[in-house]
Amino acid sequence: MKVKRDFTGVVLAGGKSSRMGSDKADLVLKNKTLLHNACDLLKDAGAKNILISRNVTNPVKSSSQYSCDYPSEKYVKDIYPNSGPLGGIYSTLIATEHDLLITAVDMPLLTSSLLSTIVLASQSNKVQSVSNQLNQSQIHAWHFENEPLPLYIRNTSSVKNHLKHILTNANSHKSIKQFTQSIGVQTLLCNKTHALINTNTPAQFKAVNEHFDQSINQLRKTL
Repeated sequence: MKVKRDFTGVVLAGGKSSRMGSDKADLVLKNKTLLHNACDLLKDAGAKNILISRNVTNPVKSSSQYSCDYPSEKYVKDIYPNSGPLGGIYSTLIATEHDLLITAVDMPLLTSSLLSTIVLASQSNKVQSVSNQLNQSQIHAWHFENEPLPLYIRNTSSVKNHLKHILTNANSHKSIKQFTQSIGVQTLLCNKTHALINTNTPAQFKAVNEHFDQSINQLRKTL
């Protein structure tokens, strides 16, 4: 009988939000901050606990109504600062012994069912070795085709060592997609690609608010 693997949910929320003009994590959509929404989706998908990649010492929440407040919630600062999303992924891999289900804070149309699709694909795969040698013929990561996030990743010594090498090598290309390809990735088809859209500007976020329960055509026009 196959044993279900526990996994930790991760929200990447450490970006500078320069194009948005304000912290995307604190933006409110349907009475929730984007951070709260991302945490809820990960919990609904079955995450054992939540890690938030966010370079803050004492996070101040907008209000109790909008907070991402779980007993198992933990903020994680980058071990290697200014390394982009890969820096957040590495730091959260170090912070837990479980596999990771990772999403970005700025994906307001994402659903827990899409996250569960990725989890199911990872659970169907054979458990990988925890050796220090990375076998690229094995699968260590799962994400939808052409979209590196959301992402499920095995938490093994070989994966962590490989990612550390990327982060500490000044000449390495710090791309999530290239990283997952280098550790063995299974890409999945998604029939709701609009749900994987990032909102990076005020115009995009306004479109999401206005058409949250309607057509996303207006949102696509702003991309």
